[in-house]
Amino acid sequence: MKNDFIHKVTPLLWQVFLLTISAALFSLILANRSPNLLRPVSMSLRTGFGLVIPLAALVMYLAFRIPNRFGDLVGMATTLSLFAMPLAGLWASGHSQSTLLSGLIPLFDANSYYMDALRLINGEDFSIFSARRPLFGSLFAVILTLTRHNLMAALAALTFLTGLACYLTAREIQRTHGAEFAVFVLMALFLFYRAHSGISMSENLGVLLGTLGFGLLWRGASTKSLLYLWFGLLATTLALNARAGAFFMLPLLILWAGRLLKENKWISWKALFIGTSAVALGFIFTLTLTRLIAVPGGVPFANFSYTLYGLASGGKSWAYVFQAHPELQQIQEPEQSKRVYQLAFDLIRANPLQTARGALFNWKMLFSDSWYNIYSYIEGENWSVNVAARWIMYTLCLLGIFAWAQKRKDPIHSLVLTAALGIFISVPFLPPTDAYRMRPYAASIVVFAALPALGLNFILERLKRILLMERILDKPALPVSTSMLVFFWILLPALSILPVMIQSTARPESVPAISCAEGSTSIAVRFDEGTYIHLKKQNTPFLDWMPNFHIGTFKENSHSLADGYMIRWAGSLEAPLTIFLTLDHLSGHNVMAVLPTDTLPKLGTLTQLCGYWESDPHLAGYGIFYGIENAGH
Repeated sequence: MKNDFIHKVTPLLWQVFLLTISAALFSLILANRSPNLLRPVSMSLRTGFGLVIPLAALVMYLAFRIPNRFGDLVGMATTLSLFAMPLAGLWASGHSQSTLLSGLIPLFDANSYYMDALRLINGEDFSIFSARRPLFGSLFAVILTLTRHNLMAALAALTFLTGLACYLTAREIQRTHGAEFAVFVLMALFLFYRAHSGISMSENLGVLLGTLGFGLLWRGASTKSLLYLWFGLLATTLALNARAGAFFMLPLLILWAGRLLKENKWISWKALFIGTSAVALGFIFTLTLTRLIAVPGGVPFANFSYTLYGLASGGKSWAYVFQAHPELQQIQEPEQSKRVYQLAFDLIRANPLQTARGALFNWKMLFSDSWYNIYSYIEGENWSVNVAARWIMYTLCLLGIFAWAQKRKDPIHSLVLTAALGIFISVPFLPPTDAYRMRPYAASIVVFAALPALGLNFILERLKRILLMERILDKPALPVSTSMLVFFWILLPALSILPVMIQSTARPESVPAISCAEGSTSIAVRFDEGTYIHLKKQNTPFLDWMPNFHIGTFKENSHSLADGYMIRWAGSLEAPLTIFLTLDHLSGHNVMAVLPTDTLPKLGTLTQLCGYWESDPHLAGYGIFYGIENAGH
């Protein structure tokens, strides 16, 4: 009896041990300030490719080749360390991106998700923006609550969870197809995700759930387990609800599951029904969450109406509808999306050929020589290497299709090709040009990794036979693990029950009225750890690293922003200053507070500041507030 108990408990304790060691190394990489090795390697892994990515792939391959429990430890720790590096590189460089200022401050959509997470924590409803896709904001609110509003810690936790999902799926792939296949998929996922780590965007949850769902489907395919297929379809549906993407995957995957489990029949109606229930539950789950924690006018996927209008207009961007009909900006949801849908369907009926041209344009851009192409995220500092890498991926994709043609009845081959076909059919309704580097495909990016991996596997199988190396390079026997399913079960409350509990139990802090000097106004904000950057004078001797940056470094990095007015604003600042983004508890709007560093409020407190708002109308959406006086708690 005692031995049976130990036998049951030991695997769980081992998993806890693995996570503890891996999390410690992950945290150490983010906290370390080594200028000689960690800094250049992490910055290179954020944006480089030429030498650092092949070396990283080799290290990962060697780690995945180690057998038994020691291999589990090395593999998980190495994978999560790899995912920590680009985030450490971002915080070391302070780079700006289209939705990120100086490596930390969220802008545009990232700002909206962050603000809505703070609103939920304060007991308020999600705005119209997050009501469209409530899952990411819900998870983000849970993590921010657990980290005591520490933005840096919350972003690190998102990266850790995504890295863990990628690792678990890679191990599942290795179980059936070997380390080469698994590491290839893992590195492709890493190359996509590295540019999104450290940014509060829904791509985080799209990659996390999409990859996990694919791993569960992989397990279901290889073992013909209806349970794993059900959970895989549910996770994939939630991924597409978290980051709207290739929805046509879902009906095709349901049909695929029915055919996979057909036995002596044409199709398994039981599998078809149960698969449909998983997909339906995913949508009901999202809709229910929207109704519980979002404003009453919130409409899930309302912004798809903009995309549909762009398609009907011949392949225009999602924003084109507001250029053609500026009056729509004055209409509130849900009426706005209803009106846009009506306009889109009117266009489709009036000129179906124009809609067809839009679809062809979107397919063309998917395979173009631009940053909208299917492998645009496989890039680095050398354009020639980037182009060569993409053509290699295209070639491997063709070989993957050829490999499927030879093994059409193989469950794994049919899974990958079915998912790829679902993505291809979805392209007209998911324009690659609506966002850079395949962002709209975050929930299904794992399929773009698995298809060329089939081609690589096709080559390797023949090379092993020719070189008589099957025994040397065969796949090590790994135990079947339930880690993916356990991980998914842990995530579900964080996406559903916990956000509702956080909102319902919130106790908003009271804000007493204060008076400011004539010509200034007041805001009430929390100043929390991990939410700010300090800008220091250029002649101050120190190494740039979050949260401290030289003013010259900040201004130089700002040139990567997408808004010229914001670039000019950043260039006008003078140190010493501190910038942090938070929620104004008086107005309920976002605030990018800019204060002299020596007047900062106490950490973790609700403080009222007197100052004035940025007057430039081109910067109004950023909520820039210049604090001149700390009015106290």
